[in-house]
Amino acid sequence: MALTDDPPVTVRRAGIDDAAALARLRWLWRTVERAEYGLSAPEFETAFRAWWRSHQDSHIAFIAQSEGETVGMAWLAVFERIPQPRDFRRLAGNVQSVFVLDEYRNRGIGNALVDSVIAEARERHVGYLIVHPSRRAYPLYERLGFSPTTRLLHMELDSPVVIASPE
Repeated sequence: MALTDDPPVTVRRAGIDDAAALARLRWLWRTVERAEYGLSAPEFETAFRAWWRSHQDSHIAFIAQSEGETVGMAWLAVFERIPQPRDFRRLAGNVQSVFVLDEYRNRGIGNALVDSVIAEARERHVGYLIVHPSRRAYPLYERLGFSPTTRLLHMELDSPVVIASPE
C-alpha cells in the first residue's frame, strides 16, 4: 500500500530479511523513548533475529519504508484459543509494537500499518483483536474501529504486586 506523503512511504509485510531493520526500530523505541537498556544494539539484533525465526508462524510484522529506510513497524501476534463445539479453531490477535520514527509521525503511517495488521487478522479469520495503546495512540485505534471494553482485566506480572492488608 502506498501512502501519498512526500517522500512516498509504502507499507508491506516484512520477511525474515527485514529482521535487522525491525530490530533497529524496536531497539530505538525501547531505549531512546523508554530508556530501557540491556542488550547493545548488535546483541539485540542477533537475539531478535533468532527469536523471530522461531516465532514467524505466530508473529506477523509489517514495515513502512521511505526511500529505502524502514521508518515504522507493526506486529500481529496470533494465538489459538481453546476450542468449542461450534467453532473448533478459534484465533485471537494482539496488535503489538506499532512504532513510527518521530520525524515520520502524523503522516498516516501508523494508520496504514494498523490497517495492514487488521487486514491480515481478517484474512486469518482471527475472532478479535486486542491492543494496549499508549495514551497518544488511543485516538488512532478508535478511528480504526477499536473500542473500549469492560470485558478485559489486566495484571502486571513483571511489577511488584502490592496487596492492601484488610483492616
